[in-house]
Amino acid sequence: MRKIIVLEHVSLDGVIQSPGGKDEDVSEGFTHGGWTGPFASHELGRLIRTQMHSDFALLLGRKTYVQWGDYWPQHADIWPEAQIATKYVASQTLHDSIWEPTVFLMDPIKQLKLLKLESGPDFHVWGSSDLGHALFQNDLVDECWLIIYPIVIGSGKRLFPNGGINPITFISLEHHLMPNGVVVSHYYKK
Repeated sequence: MRKIIVLEHVSLDGVIQSPGGKDEDVSEGFTHGGWTGPFASHELGRLIRTQMHSDFALLLGRKTYVQWGDYWPQHADIWPEAQIATKYVASQTLHDSIWEPTVFLMDPIKQLKLLKLESGPDFHVWGSSDLGHALFQNDLVDECWLIIYPIVIGSGKRLFPNGGINPITFISLEHHLMPNGVVVSHYYKK
């Protein structure tokens, strides 16, 4: 059985929007992009690369897919696994692949329930806040890798929406404290 694993950069107040760059996601007037930059470290990079260089399928929302499809093929030397991984994209409007191999999920919740029963690599979800909300709301998330930064941003897209999610209990499997205060926590669903 395949698992859905959510991997997110998250602020203390739950913001996940635009962690890597100023213009990464400026929707809804967000002006705080690139907020993870001051916390970069060798130790943190090593832990993140461990996930990036594993065997996985990418599960992405439409906006993240388009953004990543423009970026990662040009930087295949940094993340070669993303080039060969199947990209499953939750979208009812996008039909043309810009980054192969790609599978479009027109009814992602229904399709993912079936895909999880098949054999194959686990699904890694990076970013994709709307998709993440739907996955949590439908109790499809099996594990979380949360990279928690000691910063409060105050506005922006959050890991969990207000309301709409029933309680889900996760158990801490491991956590790593970086010298700069960043905590990397790995949770699995009870």
